[in-house]
Amino acid sequence: MIFILRVILAIILLWVFIKTISYGKWTWDKKNRLGAVMIFVVALAAVILPIYVFYIRY
Repeated sequence: MIFILRVILAIILLWVFIKTISYGKWTWDKKNRLGAVMIFVVALAAVILPIYVFYIRY
């Protein structure tokens, strides 16, 4: 059961990461470089923090 939960979480995290990165690329193309960099940072944090909490701590 916990394995299925981890797989579902990984799929959701990957989906959120891809959607956020695509928005960051759009922002980069609109010449808002600082905004795009911050979006990439948020995307990385949205993936790294849940992985740290769920996979490493438990």
